[in-house]
Amino acid sequence: MNTKQVEELTGMSRQNIRYYERMGLLEPARDDSNAYRDYSEEDVRRLKLIRMLRMLDMPLKDIWDIVNEKVSLREAVRHQKEILQAQQRQLNAAIEVCTSIGREKDDRPDVDGYLSRMEMMERNGGLFARFVDDYKQVVHEEQERKFSFYTENPVNTAAAFEKVLRKYAADDGQKFHMLKKGKYPEFMMGTETYTAVRVLEKRKDDEKPSVKIVCEKKEPDQRNGRMPAKRRRALRGIHIVATNIRRYGRKSILNLILSMLTVMILAFYIGNIAGTRRQLAEMPEEFTISGEIWNGCGEMNHGLFISHQVLDALYESPLIGSIAESAELTGNIAMDDLDSRDVDSGESDGEDAGETEKISLTGVNRTECLEGMQNEDITWEDEMDWESFQESSDACLVSDTFAEESGLSIGDAVRFDLARYSQGLAGVTLTREELMPETFRVAGIYKEAVGRDGGNPEVLLPLDVVKGIYEKNDKVYFASALSFEVTDPMMLNEAKKALSDAGLKEIIYGSPNSYVGIGVKLTDSVFIRSMESADRSLTLLESFLPFIFLIVAAAGYIIPSLLFQNRREEYAVMRALGTGSRFCSLLLYAEHILPAAAGALAGAVAGMAADAVDVGDAFLVWGLYLAVYMLGAAAAMWRFGRFSIAAVLSHRD
Repeated sequence: MNTKQVEELTGMSRQNIRYYERMGLLEPARDDSNAYRDYSEEDVRRLKLIRMLRMLDMPLKDIWDIVNEKVSLREAVRHQKEILQAQQRQLNAAIEVCTSIGREKDDRPDVDGYLSRMEMMERNGGLFARFVDDYKQVVHEEQERKFSFYTENPVNTAAAFEKVLRKYAADDGQKFHMLKKGKYPEFMMGTETYTAVRVLEKRKDDEKPSVKIVCEKKEPDQRNGRMPAKRRRALRGIHIVATNIRRYGRKSILNLILSMLTVMILAFYIGNIAGTRRQLAEMPEEFTISGEIWNGCGEMNHGLFISHQVLDALYESPLIGSIAESAELTGNIAMDDLDSRDVDSGESDGEDAGETEKISLTGVNRTECLEGMQNEDITWEDEMDWESFQESSDACLVSDTFAEESGLSIGDAVRFDLARYSQGLAGVTLTREELMPETFRVAGIYKEAVGRDGGNPEVLLPLDVVKGIYEKNDKVYFASALSFEVTDPMMLNEAKKALSDAGLKEIIYGSPNSYVGIGVKLTDSVFIRSMESADRSLTLLESFLPFIFLIVAAAGYIIPSLLFQNRREEYAVMRALGTGSRFCSLLLYAEHILPAAAGALAGAVAGMAADAVDVGDAFLVWGLYLAVYMLGAAAAMWRFGRFSIAAVLSHRD
């Protein structure tokens, strides 16, 4: 048919038809008599195909590849679809920006802001879109990359191998050209180059193994040339790993569950170690080790004679703190003060005139000097508190019982005849010594407690006041009772040495009784037992930790070894088809490690949710498990690849 007829059939102009001829897309026959073009039905079909592809915005170069059978129509259309989808994303982003600009009330929008936004969208969208497009392309290539078929004929020689391949190509209606003969021949079928391998495969229904021919495209189609080889290789690896994880789903799930359970157990184990360490670190803060000075036989802790050498040593030691010191005096209300108080109250009794009851006056520096005493137990006069009381030189506190019996009230002044006891005969006997009388003001009344250790003194004085009385009367000062706390329980041994250096000794029960304050009693037994128990637990837990990770490494070796046993033929086929040993090993290794890593992460999160470990310890457990497990799996993978590929393919191994 002539050009005019072709124009009517295709809807193309004469100029377009001539242009496609010049571009090599069409070669019509010529009439021998007049050299006019004679278009065939095939030429018309090709022109319609060209018009259709041009309407799809396909470049002429790609159309030339199609009509010259350099690439299949399906492949070219798929690639063009990806290009159109990328353009569609760009158009959608541009439409979104146009919509935003249209909503602006000001005719002068923020141009810099929109430019930054568009550049960001272009970078992010372009990068992600390229990744998705490249991955889709690799997936498509992998789907068309490999094919296989069975043959009834034995394939024991290179000639037999070539004969089988030629027959398959002929049956499929494709051109065949042998490039390299051998056990792993290379050939062209159609426009693609393939490598083939023969595998003996035992099928259920057949008694004898069948011959399976596996063919793989030697090089992927790089017609567009826009994907770097390294990226193609990486994306291919990702696709193969993801496909095999799905393909061996049960084994992958088993691997994941085992890793999850193992890491959960490890999380609780590591959490137990961390908890024990935390307990050891916090135990000194939770325990208070206190001490008291007693006499040598452990019968008295009040009314003692504690020398100033002991006191100076304890106050100077940084390991001893919260010292509660008291000093006891004895005495009675002075007669002249008592007579005037009786006259004022009208309660004089002739029989008791000239006789007064002895009372205890005790100097204290802390409320802890009286067992269980709190600041709330004291009723103070106005503008008076414990600190002011300690700084006063004439204030005293009286017990509520004594105040009631003696008629004393807050603010009253009272004069006391004072005395003290001194030790004689190595502290075994006591001698009373009179002191000068003193007058004090009742600054408060404290509440007595039943059964209080050391009793309830009728009068409490500031400790410095009592020391001043000793000095005024030219007497050597002795404390009557003393308690303290160890400032740092973790330095308990050093504190004991400081006490020993101060002249204090352990109590020897059954030794001779005396009033000398030379023995010391510490409440350290519970602390020591708790620390020793926690330390033993920590040592035991830490000693087993290397064995636990050794078991994890062994599991990392054994589990992959078992799971990889039925993958030897698959590995051998990949190696025979030209895939490098390192790449093959990396793929198998990755498809085993990824489910293990996911399961380990799930186990770490579960341990964290159960409050066994905190976030830091959870990721530490996950990382340690993965590192040790990967070492075991790497050893298994190294051993796995040490076999004969030919022996596996022929079922001789």
